[in-house]
Amino acid sequence: MTPGERVYAGTPAALPPLPSDVLPNRLGLAYWLVDEDNPLVARVTVNRFWEQIFGRGIVETAEDFGSQGSRPSHPELLDWLAVEFMHPTALQADGKPPTAWSMKAVQRLMVTSATYRQVSAATPKLLQRDPYNVLLARGPRFRMEAEMIRDSSLAIGGLLSPKIGGPSVFPPQPDGVWDIPYNADRWVTSPREDRYRRGLYTFIRRSAPYPSLVTFDAPSREFCTVRRVRTNTPLQALTTLNDPAFFEAARGLAQRMVREGGMTPEERVNYGFRLSTARLPQAPERTALVAFYRQQLGAFQSHPASARRLLHLPAVTAVQTANPGAPPASAAELAAWTMVGNVLLNMDETLTKE
Repeated sequence: MTPGERVYAGTPAALPPLPSDVLPNRLGLAYWLVDEDNPLVARVTVNRFWEQIFGRGIVETAEDFGSQGSRPSHPELLDWLAVEFMHPTALQADGKPPTAWSMKAVQRLMVTSATYRQVSAATPKLLQRDPYNVLLARGPRFRMEAEMIRDSSLAIGGLLSPKIGGPSVFPPQPDGVWDIPYNADRWVTSPREDRYRRGLYTFIRRSAPYPSLVTFDAPSREFCTVRRVRTNTPLQALTTLNDPAFFEAARGLAQRMVREGGMTPEERVNYGFRLSTARLPQAPERTALVAFYRQQLGAFQSHPASARRLLHLPAVTAVQTANPGAPPASAAELAAWTMVGNVLLNMDETLTKE
């Protein structure tokens, strides 16, 4: 109702102008974004890739490259990566010429670098000098994001659905989360493989977000979040130990250890541990897990009803091993291995990218 000065489509005066041969529309903006005189887009993009791979961006405030944001820890590296992203010089893996603005090529460059392939172990002296690994003197080590933790647990348990696309799904979650007084909607768990789809497809309601994702610092989607800040709380351990989705993954891991892991408890512990952490357990770790299995097995053999409740089975069942000559595992054995799987999926090393 109160018209002011007439304005026209353009770019901020502090930044390079639109190219002279394009119109001031969305296509012109796209050309401006990837113009060589505007390297900001390339810098921001490679910084986000770096943050995903190393856990911390070269510019820590990935959401703010302005004067209020953090200064880059390695400005020359950031510039070089941006230029390499726009004008790559390294040949692709198949020997073909490099492709400009190839996200796959620049990320491959990062993960095949000597910096990324360092071990993540840190000495006390290095931790004192550089606790956040800003100087990149060791390999990255950080907890995976919420969706990755859930997907990884399901994959370890052999449950993760590879299906791509489609509508959102409703995986298991604790009862009562959707008991909203002003709405009659209810959370109905998706059937069959849909309950095991990737976290990307989980239905999100801003007033009642999926609890396990929120526990591991996933945003509520009420506003745009470029960088997630990681926290450490006791609720995270309680989630991986008790959440229905994680416990189903533990039951799946138990079945894998019984079916595919070998004949002896030591072989099955080795198999489950390697599935969870990508390494074999050391002798003390193996001894502790085998002892825990035998203690749980004795308890479930004394209380078979508890084993059936744990496995959600109406009666005693059996799981056949990969060896056809071996006897099938009883409900008590499977329940005991489920508890071992629960421990394996709760380990810090299982939830950590390193």
